[in-house]
Amino acid sequence: MTLEGNYFSKGGHRFVVIGANWVSAQQGLLWPVHWDPRAIEADFATMARMGFNTVRLDLMWAWFEPRPGYYNPEAFEQFDYLIKLSHKYRIYLNPILFTGGEVGEAWWDVPWRMGRDPQSDPLMLYLETNLAEEFGRRYAHETAILAWDLADEPPFWISRQATTDAMAANWTRLIAGAIRKHDKTHPIVVGTDTADINHGPFRPDVIADDVDFFSIHPYTIYTSSLFPDPMVSVRGTYGAAFATTLDLGAGKPVLLQELGASSAQYSPEKITQFERTSYYSALAAGNNGFLPWVFSDAAPEQYRKVPYLRSPHETQFGLVTWDHKIKPRGSAFERFGKIVSRMDLAGVSVPQGDLAILMPTEWSIVRGNHSGFGLTGPSSIPYVSVSEGGAVNGDATAPYEGNQWLMSSVLSAYILAHQAGWNPALPREQDDWTRYPMLILPSPVTATDPIDVHVRTDFWLKAEDYVRKGGVIYASIGADAAIPGMTTLFGTRMTDSQPVDELTLKFVKPFGSFQPGDTLQYPVPGKDMKYWGTGLDVTSGEVIAVDQQGRPALVAHTLGAGKTLLSAYPLEAYLGNTVNAFESSSAGYARLFSAIRDWSGVQPLVRTDQPDVEAAALNATNRGYIVLVNHGGAARQARIITKLPIHSLKKLDVGASTAVPCTLDACNIDVPPYDGVILEWSR
Repeated sequence: MTLEGNYFSKGGHRFVVIGANWVSAQQGLLWPVHWDPRAIEADFATMARMGFNTVRLDLMWAWFEPRPGYYNPEAFEQFDYLIKLSHKYRIYLNPILFTGGEVGEAWWDVPWRMGRDPQSDPLMLYLETNLAEEFGRRYAHETAILAWDLADEPPFWISRQATTDAMAANWTRLIAGAIRKHDKTHPIVVGTDTADINHGPFRPDVIADDVDFFSIHPYTIYTSSLFPDPMVSVRGTYGAAFATTLDLGAGKPVLLQELGASSAQYSPEKITQFERTSYYSALAAGNNGFLPWVFSDAAPEQYRKVPYLRSPHETQFGLVTWDHKIKPRGSAFERFGKIVSRMDLAGVSVPQGDLAILMPTEWSIVRGNHSGFGLTGPSSIPYVSVSEGGAVNGDATAPYEGNQWLMSSVLSAYILAHQAGWNPALPREQDDWTRYPMLILPSPVTATDPIDVHVRTDFWLKAEDYVRKGGVIYASIGADAAIPGMTTLFGTRMTDSQPVDELTLKFVKPFGSFQPGDTLQYPVPGKDMKYWGTGLDVTSGEVIAVDQQGRPALVAHTLGAGKTLLSAYPLEAYLGNTVNAFESSSAGYARLFSAIRDWSGVQPLVRTDQPDVEAAALNATNRGYIVLVNHGGAARQARIITKLPIHSLKKLDVGASTAVPCTLDACNIDVPPYDGVILEWSR
């Protein structure tokens, strides 16, 4: 098993991972202790009938190592049995070595931990490393294993001590290195949950050097600070794609390892709509596999036992009921998997991005790494960061500030860019972003405090050179912005803060579909300074729109071969912190980004004429796939607008592919609500 480009490959054949997480319905997480091979095989047989090619499962640490350094032979015999089932039913295994937290608030401990932190204590690290090495030694050449998963949703929940970036990097390096001592074949992942969007210590940029691909668990329903909407919503159904794109920006492939909702909380119809849209959208973004949580509901006898006793929602996350009846979400996922399995992924690459939304260096790097600080030579007069903290023995490292502010705004820009037809990338500030023809810099990327949420000062020197050479920048700012050389770059300068309770943009110049006199209203979600606008003294720029008091609000500027557009208000932050901000198509927010698209001259590789219908291309030489995704509740007939040299077009379905009549002037595709369509194109 290898990773070939973005996708898993066996014997030169690339495929999309399709399967589920597995927990015994009858025995829960204690299935190794209450071993029932017949029930387990029945689960594998059902998964095989549903077309699964992979199952992710927990190898309970305490069962494999009941005493420090002693390995339970019965545990390895059970794992060998699972491997036999894997071969029999042709389902790969994605085993999790150090489970820790799993199902509700449960922590599955080892009896000999004695209060030690598993991610920092020297003895714990020694023992974990040895066990990982043992797995690598025993199963280095086992073809049933898709990849090793080092842990489920770290950091370890049992510890109240904050896990630092350095602790996460060190732990990953130790465990992965131990496996690779003997096993240099199987890919390695850490099964992180929302460490990416929530800026956890195990976020992709921290562990990228020691894993082969990244994991996402995009539970938007549990991340309401970034997704303040119903589960089935535009913002909610972009969550999986957003996490995929964010992690791809760290340079490795991405696998969706968990997603789901409980039918004890949500209707089966709503769960199906949410998941189906999320899967197609993540596929379009470049995700290489889908393992929803979880294969089956818990059996009723588990309701009387922890963790289900204290977490009733966990009882009904299944694709099937506890007695193997396929639920609506299971049927929809089975259909999705069978359609995706028809894709020929040879030579196919992920979308490279029509433009870039820049992620700040300070967001991505390991805290405490000062290699990019511009200081050289011996540190005779030490620099100490007050913001990072931890400079005095006993003081904790300061928490990362401003992640919700940053990510809610970036997410808004990401959705708006998609609604305008672009496929945005999310590269890091320290990487080569100049290869993109356009940058989007939503506030607070343009701010000055706290240091964690904005680009570094020298970025603006590079930005000026980028624009002079033909690059395009759209940026929004607020009263907290600070941009050296702003007059040169944007043709305007800041004067003073402008607090507002609401904002109405009034266009004074033609701009895309907007004509002079047209207006666009934005909610202002709070009175905090981060939502204030700024006054602008326009020099060489051109005022495109003013606010309700006639003050400059949008300013366009030409510099060399490129151009810029500046908003005096943090528009994306407004939407990022407003409930249901993207649910009203009449609000016109997508219309503004479409106008920016036309003004910029940066046209997408492929798009549709419907803001609700996302389009992305997964291309190989002279062929590929266009994925259409309807994020709305109404069926849409979407016209495809593309620069691809399409000669023929086919729609993939479960049983066959059907030709789609299409001309350069009229290529219309029906996309059902909360659903997707995969089109195969060739020259």
